[in-house]
Amino acid sequence: MHVSNNARRSTAVVAVGASATMLFAVMANSAFAAPTPTPTKAASNASCPATPGVTPTTINLGWIGPKTGAAAANYIGSSEAAQLRIDQENAKGGVNGRKIVYKVYDDQSNGSGQITAMQKALQSDNIFALTAQTNTTSMYPTLKDQGIPVTGFSNPAFGTDRNAFGTTGATLSSNPALTSTGTLEKLKQQGVTKIANINHVSTGASAAGNATAGLIPLVGMTQALRISDEPQGTHDATSTALRIKNSGADGAVIVGFIDGAISIMQALKQQGVNLKGVSIVGLSDPAVLRTANGALDGALGTNYGTVPVGVNNRAVKTYAAGMKAAGINPYSSGAPQGFVGADLLITGLKVAGKCPTRASFIDNLRKVTKWDGGGLIPEKISFKGPGVMPNGNPALCTWFMIAKGTELVPDSKPSCGAKVIDTASGKTLLS
Repeated sequence: MHVSNNARRSTAVVAVGASATMLFAVMANSAFAAPTPTPTKAASNASCPATPGVTPTTINLGWIGPKTGAAAANYIGSSEAAQLRIDQENAKGGVNGRKIVYKVYDDQSNGSGQITAMQKALQSDNIFALTAQTNTTSMYPTLKDQGIPVTGFSNPAFGTDRNAFGTTGATLSSNPALTSTGTLEKLKQQGVTKIANINHVSTGASAAGNATAGLIPLVGMTQALRISDEPQGTHDATSTALRIKNSGADGAVIVGFIDGAISIMQALKQQGVNLKGVSIVGLSDPAVLRTANGALDGALGTNYGTVPVGVNNRAVKTYAAGMKAAGINPYSSGAPQGFVGADLLITGLKVAGKCPTRASFIDNLRKVTKWDGGGLIPEKISFKGPGVMPNGNPALCTWFMIAKGTELVPDSKPSCGAKVIDTASGKTLLS
């Protein structure tokens, strides 16, 4: 089945040459250009100590993630959205008189590719800091050891490593006993009592699936089926649909690449199975609904922690208009995370001071307690730890959407009643 591949291909945009177009997008959305850094400011910056990736007039930042390989489809638009945010800042003169030089690194959806990309970024290109939009984890020990600032989401490092700053707060995935109740509580509201808990094999997806398995009985539900090795991407999901049907499940949580979830939903429809509620992480693009022949009707969609496009929010409308003006699909689930990941790097540079070092970036960003990605994150994030994790607390708000025909309709407000529960003890740690 190739249902969503055409939709993805239609929205994918080559990054080369995008900067000029994105700068036009910035101008079209009220981010007006400020003067180029003055010689006086550059001369002042010249007195700063030598720091990797920093000159009196520039600072080097990078995006790293899958541009090719199995995970690439989940991150379409992310590097381009990061470019848009950086173009906005450069149009205002940069940060403390320094324009941002931005480069993209493809980790090829695998560990060895990620290590190679990271080494090029740090050793050849002298990158000061990175935003990481990826489900691959190989580079994080090196980034931690060398004190390289990194922003991103989902991976365990954003809960534990002092140099790693999660755009949705401190991730729980390094502690498999800790998880949030938000999605299951939403499914309960839809009448779900028996869950099919499904994920594909990756560090983040497996951790999420295992945490959900421990949480299900604690919120008064039953795990009817556990599948922890679903194939990635588009596949024949007939056997999975039959397993769900035979289990008696009346709802499902599907964590993985969006094409794989669509395959499961189409197979369920073919088997005549109508679940009361299904959560599909990453379902955020109405384009996939137009090609799914109704298989996704009623499914809960979420992107990766940002406010959905379509919400009447100034930051969302500015982001979406900028992306559209640049010819890039704003609905891609990973794209907003690229934008806020770059925004968090910029925030770190601003608090690091006139003479930024990696240490001052990390030390001062750890003091920030009310960051919201310029309005694209539905709550204020604190990077001051410890909390339930060494780096603080995770976000507790999720902004759900529901598939109706060919539209993904956002809820009127975020769902913020989630709790963090230690499934080993049953104790609520945060609410």
